[in-house]
Amino acid sequence: MKRKIAGLFALLLTVATAVTGCSGRITLDGTAEAASVNGVSIPLSEVNFYLRYQQAQMQSMYGAYFGEDFMSQDLMGTGTPYGETIRDTVVDTLEEYYIVEANAEDLGVSLSEEEKAAASEAAQAFLAANDSETLEAMTADEAAVTHVLELAALQSKVYQTLAQTIDTNVPDEDVAQKRISYVRNDITGTTDGDGNTTELSAAELAEKEITMNEILNEAKESGDLSAAAEAHDLTATTVTYGQDNNSSLNEDLKAAADELGEGEFSDVVKTDSAYYVVYMESLFDEEATETERQNVLADREQEAYDNWLNPLREAAEITVNDEVLNTIPLEKIFNMKQEETNTEESTDTTDTDTTNTDTTNTETTDTDTTDEETADDAASTDAAEETEAK
Repeated sequence: MKRKIAGLFALLLTVATAVTGCSGRITLDGTAEAASVNGVSIPLSEVNFYLRYQQAQMQSMYGAYFGEDFMSQDLMGTGTPYGETIRDTVVDTLEEYYIVEANAEDLGVSLSEEEKAAASEAAQAFLAANDSETLEAMTADEAAVTHVLELAALQSKVYQTLAQTIDTNVPDEDVAQKRISYVRNDITGTTDGDGNTTELSAAELAEKEITMNEILNEAKESGDLSAAAEAHDLTATTVTYGQDNNSSLNEDLKAAADELGEGEFSDVVKTDSAYYVVYMESLFDEEATETERQNVLADREQEAYDNWLNPLREAAEITVNDEVLNTIPLEKIFNMKQEETNTEESTDTTDTDTTNTDTTNTETTDTDTTDEETADDAASTDAAEETEAK
């Protein structure tokens, strides 16, 4: 997992935020100390700017599901407004960045003059494209924006430096992935509006088993499990799995699949929740195996970074000024929109990218009403098709 400076530089320059509702000014003391790390102050201006930047990125998606004022809502069911959760995450991130900034030279890592210039240019472009009221609401002055960009760039370089220290040998046997197709026929019964479940009768269970055997026989004859399933109003699902992943697969289903050779079908597999028919498409899926290999390497990179950072963080003296942080109004709305954006890539002496754009506009407003999609809609949209009942 290579973290590139482009992620923040490019997005800052290409994202434009606009807000609906009645306008209102936000006045914060950007110089107030929001937190400190080993005696080094983190100003409120940086926390608020980074928070509003994150909020603008999330607004279009979260706002569509939970209403424009999602930052003021208790989305996690913890009794805490979601905006406070995001704010605290931003503070944690900036604490990390400040620790990295104080210790990067021990690794021989620093920003080049070119990288510092790129951060400065990105900040100036952002400031020039936005009106004073918006910049005031984001506490986005040149010093705050430039420093946040420099911190993110430096953290990226430290991460990449430590990532180069990992063992890159990942044997095939450790990450080998099989690919199967299976048909699932649910046997959990029916549930009424009051939540009462009626179990299937013995005759109904027998009928479902007959259906699965018909699908199995038809698939063996045609070689097409998907078509056989569709002929009985069921659907075949294709997944890959290995030793240590895809825990969503039913264990009985997985055990049956592991008994198959390539191109073989299982008998009907009976579990407490469903009947299955499984087909082994490949004992070694090259693409899925390579994806899993990259996942292992990414985990090793993260572990190398964490092993360096965590002791420094544990030893650091960190203070957080809740009184100052609570001055940030969470009811303000920041939306993303892009206007006449023209991006072109440029290269520098590091393994990073920066992006330039013509216009970036930002506005802020207060929240009037919330009459949007419900959390249930969001949950149904995100449901994973491959999740199996245990």
